[in-house]
Amino acid sequence: MSTSITIQEHRHHIWKTGTYVSVFLAVLLGIIFWNATDPLWIGIFRLAAFIFFSLSIFGLLKSMGTPLTITLSSSSDHLLVNYHQGDDVVQKEQFECSSIDDFTVSTDTPVNWFPFLYPPSATIKVAFNDGHKDLNLFEYSGRTLFFEKPKLQEVLTFLRSQNIPVQPVKTS
Repeated sequence: MSTSITIQEHRHHIWKTGTYVSVFLAVLLGIIFWNATDPLWIGIFRLAAFIFFSLSIFGLLKSMGTPLTITLSSSSDHLLVNYHQGDDVVQKEQFECSSIDDFTVSTDTPVNWFPFLYPPSATIKVAFNDGHKDLNLFEYSGRTLFFEKPKLQEVLTFLRSQNIPVQPVKTS
């Protein structure tokens, strides 16, 4: 029986593809902007080139970041969650096992366009027995982390094997 499990944040390839497309469109619209003679079209193409240039910078920054790796481990009375970026531990969390009521696999996304940016994935919500609302188990810098569903099932199996109280999984 292992005492820890490691999973990696789910990333979508749309960031890399979108960056290439926006760089191409920024260059194309820039060339058209430099060769246009009508002031109205110059303004339109300049604005469009700037928008795609901004999107390419945003996509480049997003694709440069490495996905987070999360390590869950348990002691006799605590669940420990460590967030790694590369080789560095960037955040640590600790939960008392006695205060955990149950875990829920959640596929809820905050906005409707979110599935286009992230692949079909899910996260785990944890309910504590103090009666407060469910919280995301994996959250980094205010951002909910999403994972592949089979990996989350491995996490729930790990939690059950560590005698952490896990109710039957509800999917919301």
